Amino acid sequence: MRSKVAEWAREQLDREMLALTAAERIEIAFALGERDLLLYAEANNLTRDEALSRIRLERQNGRIYSRSKAGG
Repeated sequence: MRSKVAEWAREQLDREMLALTAAERIEIAFALGERDLLLYAEANNLTRDEALSRIRLERQNGRIYSRSKAGG
């Protein structure tokens, strides 16, 4: 059973997002990403740059080596 309030809120958010331009939606996405980065940094007692470096490193963990990525 779905919540009527949750469904209404979801529909309202959809209407608001559709009313924005693509540039405005991209700006919101970047702002949310920056906010999340700062939350991650604060939660892990890191600077913004340290948090960004750690996230980039963690994204590579477990990936298969690619000679094209290595430039060879």
